[in-house]
Amino acid sequence: MEPLQHIIDTYRHRKSRSYALIERMLRTYLRPYLWLLGLSVLANVVVAGTTSALPWFIQQAIDKVFGDQNTAMLLFIPAGVVAISVVRGAATYGSNVIMGFVGQRTTSNLQRDLFAHLVRGDLARITKQHSGEYISIFMNDATRLRDTVNTTIINIVRHLLTVVALTIFMYVMNVQMALIYTMIVIPLGVVFMRRLGRVTRKASRQGLEEIGGLSTLISETLGGLRIVKAYGQEADQITRAGSTIDTLLNYTMRSVRARAAASPAIEMLAGIAIGVIIFYGGYQSTQGNLTAGEFMGFISALLMAYQPLRAVANLQTILQEGVSAGERIFTVLDASDEIIDMTDAPSLDIQHGAISFENVTFGYAGRDTPALDGISLEVPAGQTVALVGASGSGKSTLLNLTLRFFDIDTGNITIDGQNIRDVSLDSLRAATALVTQEPFLFDDTIAKNIAFGKVDATRADIEQAARNAAAHEFICALPQGYETHVGEGGIRLSGGQKQRLAIARAILKDAPILLLDEATSALDTVSEAQVQKALEKLLEGRTALIIAHRLSTVMHADRIYVLEQGRLRETGTHGDLLAADGLYAELYRTQFQESQD
Repeated sequence: MEPLQHIIDTYRHRKSRSYALIERMLRTYLRPYLWLLGLSVLANVVVAGTTSALPWFIQQAIDKVFGDQNTAMLLFIPAGVVAISVVRGAATYGSNVIMGFVGQRTTSNLQRDLFAHLVRGDLARITKQHSGEYISIFMNDATRLRDTVNTTIINIVRHLLTVVALTIFMYVMNVQMALIYTMIVIPLGVVFMRRLGRVTRKASRQGLEEIGGLSTLISETLGGLRIVKAYGQEADQITRAGSTIDTLLNYTMRSVRARAAASPAIEMLAGIAIGVIIFYGGYQSTQGNLTAGEFMGFISALLMAYQPLRAVANLQTILQEGVSAGERIFTVLDASDEIIDMTDAPSLDIQHGAISFENVTFGYAGRDTPALDGISLEVPAGQTVALVGASGSGKSTLLNLTLRFFDIDTGNITIDGQNIRDVSLDSLRAATALVTQEPFLFDDTIAKNIAFGKVDATRADIEQAARNAAAHEFICALPQGYETHVGEGGIRLSGGQKQRLAIARAILKDAPILLLDEATSALDTVSEAQVQKALEKLLEGRTALIIAHRLSTVMHADRIYVLEQGRLRETGTHGDLLAADGLYAELYRTQFQESQD
């Protein structure tokens, strides 16, 4: 009994989850359009009513026109059929348009919420899943959920009402034959559809996961296409894609087979019912208890019920596909963020821009050793402080913590004495400008990329920022100048050109605090000298925290902090650290020797 109870409990749990997801979809995304759904319901009531009226006209035509030769009915019946057909067509059109709009609108709202949740989400949480997975959920799952909502509502309202109306007509025509229909088709159909629904749900979820894997593979392959070609791995990537596509095909075909089985099952059951009804109806006719018109009207109603009944039968399989998609969507939407504003958090009040790290400890999830271990350092207002050290020493982590991309484990980070956890995130990030080691450009014009942090900037402001970043000359040399599209990730520009645009973007933002992470690493010697001169002018009167691999770029910093494996090892000016002959001096000599070689 225990395995049986487990199966029952599992089924009940899945059923409750399905109902909960449907209820949430109705409450959150369909509620604003309830009045439109009401109109659609009324239209579908008209569709059901007019459909169920057609068998009556067929009965009357056979009995009154062909049987009794009633000429009055000869005009009335065709006119009635034409009228109800026009009304039915108009009602069907109106319902389809309404449901199409509601489906598209709810999908748009859902995608907006998904995008907002991803953009505002914690980096630590978002980066746990590949971007290809999110793209798959955003595009494929949301669309599938929309189709499910539309189809489910139409199936429940239009087709189910039509089946009910036609079934009532059958009972009015002949109770015994209607009982044969309802005892054979409906109960056996329900049992069969439930089984198909379970198969569809499992296959749909696995298929959606494989679609996410395929999106991930395509995204990675296109993003690293130069590496793929350089290492001759085209065949391997094609094989990987082929394997994923084959697995996806397998899961998709399971759903296809389950959905494909629904119609034949109902058709088979309906065929059995029709055979029995023909026998019973023929017998009743020989006994004088059933007219030809009544029999034809009943059979017409039965045949008309076939298509909507088949649609209702498919409801379980279609619904389970939508439930699988909805679960993945709402898993993303329900993921909670840890880095959020406190209730009524005030804006950061920048008076001078001094930054203080007090005994800061931080570790990334899944790593045994902390990235930062008890770091305490000061960035005085208006001064330039440099962070140096080998890769993995914790330099970039300090910048990420300053922007609250992550929250520290212990200690405090303050700006002008205000704990950054206590102020609003918007005000914190508005007070800073960041230039990363690997500059990111959007697939837009150069002008819009420079103005990304200040969308209301004038063209003159944009060009001045480009001049200060030593970018104006190469921009003007491009065929479309500042209106040149840079391509995906800035692929149409060189590394140095992208870096200068990123610096121009930071210059234009004109924030009181500058965070520069290897800001000149991709520049040639001439460009670096130009940008360094522009940065020196920009840094005047501003607080700056700079990460640099080239120690030549931080020699004039007001203070230099040397990090090693998440700990602070040395601090001082360039001259002080060379005189101390410690880790900084060793790094400097190594770089100097490399430059000589």
